[in-house]
Amino acid sequence: MSDDEPQRYVSVDAESACVLVSSKAGALIDVRTPEEFAESHAPAAINIPFMLQTNEGRKHNPEFLTQVRQQFPDSSSPQLVVTCAGGSRGTSAADAIAKAGYAAVLCMPGGMKAWTARGLPVE
Repeated sequence: MSDDEPQRYVSVDAESACVLVSSKAGALIDVRTPEEFAESHAPAAINIPFMLQTNEGRKHNPEFLTQVRQQFPDSSSPQLVVTCAGGSRGTSAADAIAKAGYAAVLCMPGGMKAWTARGLPVE
């Protein structure tokens, strides 16, 4: 996203994201790699990796939006809260989801680092 493009998602803090997800008002999409997700993740989080770990390093997941559409076929469905490890992949993924036509996209700055720093539950 360049500096002159409008932000297409809303930022939400970790505590608010936790309330949205636990009340079923939102779905938490964890865009970290499957390896990172397996180490620790928020309860009820859905892993849809934005990047994939390869022998050459992390590469963009070419199936990312297809996987989002498979999991959430209705673009007006619940609020989608996007998280990653620290914030940068999450913002890129949230922007891509919003550009794909999803109406209620939220991004959690600080990612799972912020989530765990606030003592929120993990599995």
